[in-house]
Amino acid sequence: MLVTPNPTHLSPSWRPLALMGLVLAAGCSPDRQPPNVLLVTLDTTRPDYLSCYGGTNRTPGFDALARSGVRFESALATSAVTPVSHASILTGLNPYEHGLRVLSADSGFRLPASSTTLAGYLKSAGYATGAVHSAFPVSGYFGFNQDFDRFESFDGSMQLLPGAQKTTWNLDALQRRSDATTALALEVIDDLRSDGRPFFLWVHYWDPHDPTLLPPPEWLTAVSSTAAGGAHSARYEEVYAAEVRYMDRQFEGLTDGLEESGLRETTLIALTADHGQGLSDGFRRHGWAAHRMTYQEQIHVPLMFAGPGVPVATTHSTLASTVDIVPTLLDLVGIPDLHPSQLRLGGRSLRPLLEGRDLPPGSAYADQVNGYDFNASMTGPRPDAAFLFTICDGTWKLIWRPHMPEASELFHLVRDPLETVNVIQSERQVYLRLMADL
Repeated sequence: MLVTPNPTHLSPSWRPLALMGLVLAAGCSPDRQPPNVLLVTLDTTRPDYLSCYGGTNRTPGFDALARSGVRFESALATSAVTPVSHASILTGLNPYEHGLRVLSADSGFRLPASSTTLAGYLKSAGYATGAVHSAFPVSGYFGFNQDFDRFESFDGSMQLLPGAQKTTWNLDALQRRSDATTALALEVIDDLRSDGRPFFLWVHYWDPHDPTLLPPPEWLTAVSSTAAGGAHSARYEEVYAAEVRYMDRQFEGLTDGLEESGLRETTLIALTADHGQGLSDGFRRHGWAAHRMTYQEQIHVPLMFAGPGVPVATTHSTLASTVDIVPTLLDLVGIPDLHPSQLRLGGRSLRPLLEGRDLPPGSAYADQVNGYDFNASMTGPRPDAAFLFTICDGTWKLIWRPHMPEASELFHLVRDPLETVNVIQSERQVYLRLMADL
């Protein structure tokens, strides 16, 4: 294994030499750099609202990415709350490993400084690193700014609501719409590549999370319902679908910008979501229209890869997790010191599947510790949602509630993909096997 000084501790004039050593170690010629890496995270986005996942909501930008790469049908997030899930996406670690467990608490709400993110791994190999995100829950307040050369953050804090036992943040002021995010992301790309190094850019879109910032009026013509309502209402779903379509168009603008700059063929792209949303169907089945629970409508997420080393127009049904993103990208980048086998990660590389090889069966983990989260007012009306620990092997899925074990649930996802029949009493051996895994 080639050992080189950490380029982040070298002067800028020495970093290209360190990078050259890593390129040679990866088996590339000196004039061929490792690929750029673009990670795109979509907040609160269900895969069935993307047409490439069979939805009726037309999303040509995401569809084009699926045609140009690999789409995973069965990917699960590790949490259904934004900072916790993003910490897993960026570190390749499960929540109990990375330690960012809640949105707001006396402790546990910030990514530890000792953590290494995808940005940190790539920065150590000479990459320029940047992030453009669209809302406060992935800001520097939660520790996400570490390892980035340029981090477009929102300055804010969690505040206790007057007369309520809940902390929250300024939703109106601390978010940006996806058109502004794309414009800023293209500017940051130009900045990152100005000295000739490969770049890593994380772009986060927020639009479907809430209707605070709406798309332009012409994107809302399909919103026929005039009645207001919560996340289980027809109007909310129509607005949600429109915001996904608008976000898709802005993502298309981002990839068009890469194409126009001659960067598309040399850029690895990974796209996923941090979590989904219950909406009306989740409300009917599980009594919850938002997120923060671990039913499929809330933790089943899109997952796609495209770019160098990735086959085109390929679909996999193998169970994947968002903790697999970091090891997969590092494996595809091809720098020996950053090979996933050399790192302590909670996920695994999906590269064997991309190359037509098999992976042994695995499981995916998710949790919610809403009972410790000052932002989770749901624990009043839904005490069963205070503590949720979930394990899924692709066929079976267990949701264990240690504070209310009698309310725990076991589902056969192949026969019951909507999770309506709890078979925990009749399938005790499966329950015990999954509990042992959990």
